[in-house]
Amino acid sequence: MKKLLVIALVFTTIFSCNDEVEFNTPALQGKKDGIRWKATTYNAFFNDAGLLVITGNDNFETVTLRLTSLAVGNYQLGGNAANQAEFLDFEKTQFATTNAPNPDFNVYPASGQITISRIDTANNTVSGEFFYTAYSNNGLKVVTFSEGVFFDIPLPAGAAPNVMSCEEAEIQEALAAALYAETPPTSSDYSANCNAYKQALINKQMACIDADGSIQDIIDSLFCNDDDGDGLLSILEDVDGDGSPTNDDTDGDTVPNYLDADDDGDSLDTINEDVNANGTVLDDDTDGDGVPNYLDNDDDGDGILTIDEDANADGDVTNDDTDGDGIPDYLDNL
Repeated sequence: MKKLLVIALVFTTIFSCNDEVEFNTPALQGKKDGIRWKATTYNAFFNDAGLLVITGNDNFETVTLRLTSLAVGNYQLGGNAANQAEFLDFEKTQFATTNAPNPDFNVYPASGQITISRIDTANNTVSGEFFYTAYSNNGLKVVTFSEGVFFDIPLPAGAAPNVMSCEEAEIQEALAAALYAETPPTSSDYSANCNAYKQALINKQMACIDADGSIQDIIDSLFCNDDDGDGLLSILEDVDGDGSPTNDDTDGDTVPNYLDADDDGDSLDTINEDVNANGTVLDDDTDGDGVPNYLDNDDDGDGILTIDEDANADGDVTNDDTDGDGIPDYLDNL
């Protein structure tokens, strides 16, 4: 009960500095280009594509939020993201986060976030926050929403998922956390145990309410999978060992290693740098300099960058063997 009061207090005081709005009834509102905007009607439904659609209308303009699922969490907007936000103004100009700006008009892409912070299963309602920047179809107009809130928007009958009690969720999360803590990233069980822990956190988030965002912070810190499909779990691409792979960019191409197919920029994809073919690139260090090949842009240490050892200029350094000794030049320092 205490946690429910906390989340209610968050929603009732978000706008109190400006106009003393209290959310004791369903609401959808925010600031459109810095000016207060409030819907007089609102709705939530699932469209034919299975997206959760939340709308609000003030009799002249409409805000539309589309989310890929009904679950507590953050949903990023912008570019070709499946999650979308739209705005239809009184002139019937359509703005969307999927539209790109005209480069002569603006260089900043559409962006934003929708957060589902509470699903009230007893009353079948959803609450959360949003902010976004969206462009018109021709990219020449822009609209910005900030401090957006949707509170207790009614869901279609039976839409809210059945969730366990907070006590049950906390027990499940503790067990999953213990198993996760005992599983090293090099274990074949790491990905499964990490994902089980993440799901347990999501269940706890839904059952207990994540009023201060601390559960979401833990979820965001977990890297359970191989995000770039290079054969290395993302957590193993934390080169500097600070606990996060998001700031490790070996080849300096602005794409962090855990999202980069070629971590050292040597023209060989990381997954193809398993020279000894034992299923991992972590122990392949041809020149013995302590840097594995997948992070080393001069694999044989001969002073010639791997990318420059493409003698036949066909874009593939693996088939260049100048001295005919059976060892491709990029691995041959003789």
